[in-house]
Amino acid sequence: MFNFNFYPTLLNEYHRYLKHPTEESKTKLLNRINRIPETDPTVLARFKKGISFESAVVKNKPGEFNQSLIEEAAALLPKKKKTQQLLTFQHKNIKFYGYADVLGEARVIDLKSTANHKAGRHDFNYQTLYLYSLIDAGFKSMEYIICDFENIYVETYKASTYDFDSMLTEMESFRDFLLDNKSLIRDKKIMVERAQTLFD
Repeated sequence: MFNFNFYPTLLNEYHRYLKHPTEESKTKLLNRINRIPETDPTVLARFKKGISFESAVVKNKPGEFNQSLIEEAAALLPKKKKTQQLLTFQHKNIKFYGYADVLGEARVIDLKSTANHKAGRHDFNYQTLYLYSLIDAGFKSMEYIICDFENIYVETYKASTYDFDSMLTEMESFRDFLLDNKSLIRDKKIMVERAQTLFD
């Protein structure tokens, strides 16, 4: 018997694998599961830009972005806010966890940078489960504030209309994938074996 601990980037990688189940995508997924450090300079540069954008908008730290874009994004944030908040919830024997960039005014906000923005890119993004974890606290929407170095875009998803069930079902599918590939899983934090009891 196992308990499972999942976070958004891991689940997003699994979703990409399901859409294109090749040996290459499976290797990428297993590397993510086992926390093998990323070495692709393009991917690392993308991570760095994302952190730089968030720091510029939330903490007003200088970066490589046009200041007018930073000001435009910052103006979209709640006046009263909390940043980098750990959010968790339990679904069956799966614990979901992650850090939300910004919380406030019944909104969860994630800051993104991209070289090529496409509308609806975040329609199925596991960070939207941050909103799911906060529905009982009265949160109403998940917003992605996106910068492509030329413009700021906002994608908004409402708690009242978003289909969270498909994500929860896919999380269970990922749990089954891990069990089927147990011999390849090195990270013991993702699959935690628990002692059986008389009630199991």
